[in-house]
Formats: sequence, structure tokens, C-alpha cells
Amino acid sequence: MNPFSLSLRSYTSLAAIAALTAACWGLPRTAVAASATRVYVVEVSWAKDHAFREGVMAWHSCELANGQRLKELVYDAETGDMSRYAFLEGYSSWAGMDQKNPAAKACAALFRAGVLPNIKAAYSEVMQENPKITWMPAADPGGAPPRRGGTALRLQPGQGDDFHAGLEKLAAAAAKTHWEGTFTGYDVMGAGAGGEDFLLVWPNKNWADAGTDPKPSIKQMMYSVYG
Repeated sequence: MNPFSLSLRSYTSLAAIAALTAACWGLPRTAVAASATRVYVVEVSWAKDHAFREGVMAWHSCELANGQRLKELVYDAETGDMSRYAFLEGYSSWAGMDQKNPAAKACAALFRAGVLPNIKAAYSEVMQENPKITWMPAADPGGAPPRRGGTALRLQPGQGDDFHAGLEKLAAAAAKTHWEGTFTGYDVMGAGAGGEDFLLVWPNKNWADAGTDPKPSIKQMMYSVYG
């Protein structure tokens, strides 16, 4: 379900690589419950896509065999820039990102040989969920959503407080009315020059769900609360 149909930026899906990655790591395909999420976005050319997937799976298998237990989800793009993958690493605290990967040394050569040569470009950022601008009443018992829609925004200087205040009103109204359109707001840090400051994400079960507007509409829902 898409509560923000007019602001659609891109859709992603759990990549086939994600299921294989989860299997290699011995992990269920569940959402990463985290106070901070490290995101790595990589761009891969079509010619090297297969080699990239094979390299990542071999690298993750190596890490599993050498003691790494960090949970990770991998999404690939279905709209927008379709050459991109997003790797999401969830941490229960910011301090968790200081912990050393026990498999880093053993698997570094495999990463350099099988993964790195197939990456055209990459960047990283940290996302922190903001509960004040989130309406996600319950976790999906089925695990991570098969698809996610997202809108990334870079705010004008000095507009952050007003922007957050508006979204806080939206989230409060959604909670009060038990609105069927769910969404999660993330503050983004470290995206670099020209990167986003904010990310709004909503889950979808399938394309039919993605193309369905919630009832009442966002305008009607807000009017019922605020007039």
C-alpha cells in the first residue's frame, strides 16, 4: 500500500541474493530491529551483475564460516536506478558499529577479488528511525516486507524543524485514526555532499498492494483529525 503515491521515488525488493545471503548466514528473513542501520548502496553494471551476486554469496559464506553473525538484508531496485543494491546492517546501538568483524581478515582477500571489482560506485550512510514521524503499529509476522517504497529528501537549510513538525502531525493523526497506510521515517546521517537528510519508507506485500491507495485518503484522514 502506498500512502504517498504522489511522492513516489523508488521501489525496492528483497533480492534473490538476499534469500541466499540469509541462508548462508543461518538467518531468518526478518526485518532488522535496530536503533541504527548502516546502509551500503552499491551500483553494479548489468555486465557484472551475475559475478557480483556470486561474489557476495561466496564472501558471506566465508564470513559465516569464520564467526561473523551480523544480521543483514539485501534489497535490489525495481524502479528508479535499477543497477543499485542496498545492504542493510542493523545495530541495537550506535556502539555496535564499533565492534570488529571477526571474519574480516580471513575473508578480505575474497571480498577484494570477487566483490570489489564488480562494483561501479558505492556510498554509505547511517539511518536512525524517528518514532515521532513513524506510523507502524505492528511488525509483520511474515518477516521483512518483500517490497519497500521509499522517498529520499534533502531538506533546505533551516527547514528541518518545520518539516519534522508536519510529519509529526501526520503520524499522530494516523495513530489516532488507526490509518491503514503505514510508514517509517528515518533521519539520515553521513550521506555526503548532495545526499539525503531524510528517508520515508513504506512496506508492500506485492505490486497490487503497492498500487492501492489507503482509505481514507491522506487528505481525508488529516481533515478528520485537524479539520
